[in-house]
Amino acid sequence: MSRNVSLEEQVATALETTPELLPFMPELLADLDELGTEVRDIIELLRPLGLPAGARVLDLGCGKGTVALALARELGPRVLGVDGFAPFVEEAKRRAEERGLSGLCEFRQGDLREAVAEVEGVDVVMLLAVGRVLGDAAETVGALRRCVRPGGYMVINDGYVAEGVALESSEDLKGYAHLEETRRRMQSHGDRLVGEELPSTEETDAYNASNTELIRRRAEALALRHPEAAERVRGFVAEQERQSRLLTTDLLNALWLLRRGP
Repeated sequence: MSRNVSLEEQVATALETTPELLPFMPELLADLDELGTEVRDIIELLRPLGLPAGARVLDLGCGKGTVALALARELGPRVLGVDGFAPFVEEAKRRAEERGLSGLCEFRQGDLREAVAEVEGVDVVMLLAVGRVLGDAAETVGALRRCVRPGGYMVINDGYVAEGVALESSEDLKGYAHLEETRRRMQSHGDRLVGEELPSTEETDAYNASNTELIRRRAEALALRHPEAAERVRGFVAEQERQSRLLTTDLLNALWLLRRGP
């Protein structure tokens, strides 16, 4: 994503909406703790690494802090979560306080593009389901690896183009590649792909369908209270449905773990 894009526009893009609809997002997404990535998948990916006591984790696009808090509770690292959407950051701070995890989890509002340039030497950096904020696969890893110590890890939840689908067939696929090329791009800086999870389309469809139904219920309640915003709110639900279809047809979901080289 271009540096000329404002933080507000970046947040709106990550949430698959428009800046005008951002004030409604806390309510529209109130029932969703996991904003695109399942906690259990991250725990299962990182647990075998045996992270040392006091390990440092940077969670870029931390949302409501769900993954960060689970990691701190289950594996014990110190986690810094950064997100551009202030309501989510405040929610993450509240949850950390309630769960007695404030000593392990710190949450800040900020621009992810600036955070990758400012934070150094972490053991793990995570970029989970926030889209192409840092560019394509090669550009993303190039930015993330600057935060990580040599031998540390990068966790990326993003997508790749399904085999047989033409890259130029849709604007949604811009910057994406087929699986083998995506893997090549991610390792183009000398880092090594050491873990990969490719959910089935059935798993992705069930997860997204459940989330979309929760959003739809909130949207209808909002539309009744705010008729002036009803069209935009319902448009957001329609976009969620479209994105869900896309993620089981042309653009498939994946979770990758890379180990940083020298």
